[in-house]
Amino acid sequence: MKRLIPILFLLLLSLQFLSCDKITHNDEEIPSSFTKLQVGQEWLFAKWQKLHSEKNKFTGDTVSVSIIAKDDSTVTFYETPIRLDSISPWDTTTFKFQIEDSLLRQVGNNHSQVFGIVTNHGGLLPLGHIDSNLVTIDITSSLFQVRNQTDKNWFIGYADSFELFSKVYKDVIVFYDIRATVWDGFGHLAVFSREEGMVTTIYFGGYSPIAKYGYELTK
Repeated sequence: MKRLIPILFLLLLSLQFLSCDKITHNDEEIPSSFTKLQVGQEWLFAKWQKLHSEKNKFTGDTVSVSIIAKDDSTVTFYETPIRLDSISPWDTTTFKFQIEDSLLRQVGNNHSQVFGIVTNHGGLLPLGHIDSNLVTIDITSSLFQVRNQTDKNWFIGYADSFELFSKVYKDVIVFYDIRATVWDGFGHLAVFSREEGMVTTIYFGGYSPIAKYGYELTK
């Protein structure tokens, strides 16, 4: 019996250690799903552009979007470029959303390159299914033609699938806004996935040598 006591004591210590290790590991896990927003989540975007009569080309710039604060009612994001040279405070921005049942509602200003397009759509980022304005998107063709599928220059819609640089996303939300003339500046098209987050934000048109440029989700 005396021999069993030390053995049982060691077994209890081992179980306690394993249990503590498991709890610590779970606490450090950060979900990747956008529907489970949590402080510390980060998404990386690679910037690309296309000049007229040329192919899409990555610029080498990368943008980080992360969650820096969250409570029961709001979530705050921080966007900053990632590059080797110095980053100016003007390059970074924070933006906030109010958390509602099936959507995020923008609070205050939003100067984000990636998420700023929601400002043009009532500041709303839907998290549920959109059942109108079904479109098919091919970013290699003219994005001006997307309006022909809905007869609308501005809408929030959806696509059953969307391919971006050989990766396919299913059941995505589409933000679309086209300007009347090139003199009005860039229009935009953005694709949002409830699981992945913002898949891409593309600015196109406008009086510029650039036909379109955008931010592709890489992580």
